[in-house]
This record gives sequence, structure tokens and C-alpha cells, in this order.
Amino acid sequence: MNTMVFICTLLGLQGICWWIGKRSSKGMETQTDYFLGGKRVPFFPLVMTFLGGQVGGGLVLGSAQEAARIGWWVLLYPLGQVLGMVWIAAGVGRRLASFGVPTVAQIFEKYYGSPVLKQLASMLSIGSLFMILVAQVLATKGFLLSVGVESKALFLLFWGLVLTYTGMGGFKAVIKTDLIQASFFVTMFGAAFAYAWFWGPVAPLAVTNEAVVSGSKLSGWLLMPLLFAALEQDTGQRCFAAKSESVLRRSAFTAGGLTFLTCLVPIYFGILAQRWGLSPENGSSVLMGAIQLTTSPVMAALVGAAIMAAILATADSLLNAISSNLSQDFAFLKKRSLNATRVVSVSIGALAIFVSFYFSNVVDLLIQAYELSVCTLVVPLLAALFKKSRGEFRSAALSIALGAFGFFLFRIIPVEFPREVGAIALSLIGYAIGEFLARRRSLPEQT
Repeated sequence: MNTMVFICTLLGLQGICWWIGKRSSKGMETQTDYFLGGKRVPFFPLVMTFLGGQVGGGLVLGSAQEAARIGWWVLLYPLGQVLGMVWIAAGVGRRLASFGVPTVAQIFEKYYGSPVLKQLASMLSIGSLFMILVAQVLATKGFLLSVGVESKALFLLFWGLVLTYTGMGGFKAVIKTDLIQASFFVTMFGAAFAYAWFWGPVAPLAVTNEAVVSGSKLSGWLLMPLLFAALEQDTGQRCFAAKSESVLRRSAFTAGGLTFLTCLVPIYFGILAQRWGLSPENGSSVLMGAIQLTTSPVMAALVGAAIMAAILATADSLLNAISSNLSQDFAFLKKRSLNATRVVSVSIGALAIFVSFYFSNVVDLLIQAYELSVCTLVVPLLAALFKKSRGEFRSAALSIALGAFGFFLFRIIPVEFPREVGAIALSLIGYAIGEFLARRRSLPEQT
């Protein structure tokens, strides 16, 4: 790989994003402008910012890594996120936007009449999104090392640019920079695929033994991203910011299709890596190993920059979503100035970078934080989205409590079925108990 082309391309791309962030900050006066882009986001920018938020380091690098290990079964890996986008397009996005609130957590206050539930939902969301953000930082660090870029100064420079343009321009900057970065990585992935298909060396037909994929893992791949789509604040922001219901529906559906097509490229290179017998050594990337074997040094450098752009596009979305939760769900930050909000945003990113230096692998913690939000919040949130009657605080509280209990219980006690399914089932039981108690209490009043 041509390292100089890689560094210059990535610096140029992030420099453009910094300039966009600076321009986006002009004329910004309200929190609605900063976090929702004035609620006027049209179709194509919304498609690309959905895509930029979905296709991150885990989906790109993880798809290739799993493809090299288990073969084409890995298609189920991105399918969960694609189904999440289809679910948003099919009606969940419209229901989220119908509440007229700036964060998903505030739906709990509006429907259940409880500020405590709002703050609890917000803290769970912040915890999940923060660990995902730390994972993106670690992904960039590991990826840079895998392509031979060991400079901490460059690592900090790339992230410093992300923090400043996201902090300056807020959600407007996220949308515009996602448009640039998503267009770049889609173009480069397509070019790399075409190069390898038409001019790359022919891979051996023999396939090494594929690892067995457990049913629990497959259910996690499909179920968790699908359900998390309704909870995720950065997805919710896009639903709240859409210019119209029609724009939201078409954008989410289109972004789901593009997400799947984009992920086919790293999966294809992962399959090639399997056939060539490539394996990750000393933290190297299977994806980059296959790309360097089947394309030119310059093309490999451009694709490397595209992979970094995909990771950073997800990171700026997460950063803005966490800032949105902190600044709008808690009274001590809600009425602060926009400059104070910008400081909060930059500080969160700086904290994520700092934390990343103390972890070498946050995958297990990341999965647990991801599952905890789904197991505790998805049942009461879906009830709020689709039930017409007023919500009962007791139902939501019992649902969250039993979902959390199941989350920890099924990690202590081994079970035959997927543990996240068991925890969600307990959450559903808790909600049903709350509804039963509420009906019993209302019977004497009716008589």
C-alpha cells in the first residue's frame, strides 16, 4: 500500500470536513438547529447520513473478518442493520417523529409522564453510544497500525479534526460531512471490487473449513441491530430531522439497500482472503490484506482511506447523538448556550480518546452495553410508539427492571436459547404485569 497516498487522501478528506463544519456553524442560533438541522433535511443528504451512521468500523472490518472465518453465512451480519432501516421506513421512524421531541429518551417522559424514566433511558443510551464511540476510536487505532501508520500524532490529528468539525457545526456538519465521506467510501469500495473482479489474480477454488456459527450468535446479529434501530439516538435524530414523512420513509429504505450493497464488498474480499488462506497476524486487517493482494498499491491506499472515512462518519454521528442526550435530557445542561453545548461535544470525544488508551479490546463490553439498552428499553418504547392509550409508569418500570434482571441472570446461568431473547421476554412479562395491575386498580373506579 502507498502510505503517502493514504495519509494525504485522508488528511485532505478530513480537511474538507473541517471546512464544512466551520461553515455549518454560521447562523446557528437554537438547539433545534444544532441537533436537528432545523428539521429540514431533504432526501439525498438524509440517505447518505443514514448510510454514514450505519456503515462503521464494525460493519466494514467485522464483515470481512467474519467472512474469512465462516464464509457466506456472514451475510446475516449486515442484514440485521438493513432490517433495522427497513423497520424505520415501514413505520417506526414516522412514529418516533410524531412525538415532536428532540431525543428518543424524551418519549418516555411524554408517554409515561415520568422524568425519571426519561433520564434512565437517556443514561442507558449514553452508555451504549459512548462505548460504541470508544470502539470506533480503537478501530481507527488498530487499523492505522495494521497499515503501517504508527504515528500517535497523526492518530490524534485525525480525531482532533473530527471533534472540531462536529463540535462547531453540530448535526448540520454531520449531515454534510456524511454526504462527503459516504460518497467517498461507496465510490472507493465499488472501484476496488471492479479492479479485483476484472484485473485481480484468480483466487483458488478450494475453501478452507468454515467455522460453525451458533444460533445464539446469528440471533444476535439479526435481532440486536433490528431492535436497536428504534432506540438509537443517532437514528432517532435523523427521523426527527427529516423534511417530511415521505422523505424519511424513502431515505431509510434506500439507505438500507445501500448499506447491504456496500457491505457486500468487504464480505467479498473476506471470502477472497479465506480462499487465499490469509489470516490476521499481529493485529493486521484481513480486509486490507485481501485488497493489497488483488489491487494496486494506490488503489489499496484509497480504499484504506475510505475505510477510515466510514469509521469516522459513524463516530461523528455518535458524538453528536451523545451530546444531544446530555444537553437536552438533563436540566443542568438544557438551557446552556450553544458554545457550552459545543464544549460538551468536544469533551465527550476527548474522553472517548482518553478511555481508548486504557483498553485493548472493548468488544465484549460493547456487546453488553448494546444488549443492555435493547433488553431494558425496547418493550416500553415499542408500547409507547404503537399503543394509543396513556402509558403506565409501573408497566415501564417493571419492564425495565425485569429486562435488566434477565440481562445479568442469563450471563450467570447458561441457557439453551439466546440470552437476549430471554431477557426481552422477561421485560415483556414485566410490562404485562404492570398492565394487569393497572387494570385491576381501575376496575373499582369503573364500578
